[in-house]
Amino acid sequence: MIKIYLTRHSKTQWNEEKRLQGRKDSPLTQKGIENAIALKKYISHINFDYIYSSPILRAYDTAKLIFDNQDIIQDKRLAEMNFGIFEGQKISDILKKDDKLYYQLWHEPEKFTCIPHGETYDQVIERVHSFLSDIESLPDNSQIMIVTHGMYFIVLLATMLGLEKKDFVKLNQKVVDGCSLTCVLYDQNKYILDFYNECSFLPYVANESFSK
Repeated sequence: MIKIYLTRHSKTQWNEEKRLQGRKDSPLTQKGIENAIALKKYISHINFDYIYSSPILRAYDTAKLIFDNQDIIQDKRLAEMNFGIFEGQKISDILKKDDKLYYQLWHEPEKFTCIPHGETYDQVIERVHSFLSDIESLPDNSQIMIVTHGMYFIVLLATMLGLEKKDFVKLNQKVVDGCSLTCVLYDQNKYILDFYNECSFLPYVANESFSK
């Protein structure tokens, strides 16, 4: 059995400003830093064999705060979904101009096509499958941590659980909290959700919807 821990990057300046980030980036806030330190303490008893992070700085900076003396493998397949021309925009502004496309992104993923210059769900799913094929070949009894992003987290977990695109809405109506902890077990070629979005140890919990 392989034990897979998942977390999302900690809170950033653009999270506070309610801007869509995607491949663009913004720095962690003080609250975000404190949450990362809280997660570090919470998992200090776990010996991780492999630590993976998105190379986007808000995720990699989060990983470095949690694991300051361990090797962190940056993997571009863990990068956030590319939101194209929406990136950097306030969600309130997007809703004024492209409310249908933004609605489909979160509420009708099976109908969503692509934000101009962005990624499709199928492209993200392809990255997820590629990454998981490597994870599945790790030695038995490995314990791993993955530090990634909100939408990628949804697609990754949904793929593990065998959900179709139309059922992503079962996971994505609330954003998983930054530096919360989720655990999935990989055993006998199956993924089993152990626990999801544990954040009782965090000093700051957002509990926000994606649509804001």
